[in-house]
Amino acid sequence: MSFEHAGMIPGLRQGTKRNDMRSRELDFHSSSRHAPLPEYKPMFDVHLQHLWVNPRIRTTMQTAGFLDEEGKPVDVDAHRRKLYVIEQELAQADAVEKHRAMDKEKSRQMMLTLQMRRTAHQVHLDSVAAVRDGRRLRRQEAAAEEMRRAEALANRSASLPAIAGPDDGRGRMAATFT
Repeated sequence: MSFEHAGMIPGLRQGTKRNDMRSRELDFHSSSRHAPLPEYKPMFDVHLQHLWVNPRIRTTMQTAGFLDEEGKPVDVDAHRRKLYVIEQELAQADAVEKHRAMDKEKSRQMMLTLQMRRTAHQVHLDSVAAVRDGRRLRRQEAAAEEMRRAEALANRSASLPAIAGPDDGRGRMAATFT
């Protein structure tokens, strides 16, 4: 480990003990440049074309949107932006439909509540009217009973002789003592 130099990755292998080899290693420079690997697209691989012919796999891939109606592969990456916009529009349409259904349900609930309130109000008005009619009937019956009593009292008192004495002029009877 005494031969490790700055910039070397430690622990991979022992450095060489020969000076000429060590100088060759330190002077090694590659003219290669960093380049990305080419992107592999399995949908367009000619060696996988036999898979897209299989009816079961074909229907699955068409359902997923990887194959078009003729069975040719679709570059999903190229159409990703279009698919994103379509998905957003579908999600927005679903949200609008959901809100519309919620509004419809809310209005139905409000109409049901209003109808129940009207029914309860009408029941209350009917009960108030029944109480009023009952009280009115009792007052009428009481008044009729009072009239019968007054008539009965008038009929009884008419048969008795008057015990009245002379009137003092003020509507009172004068007291007479003998």
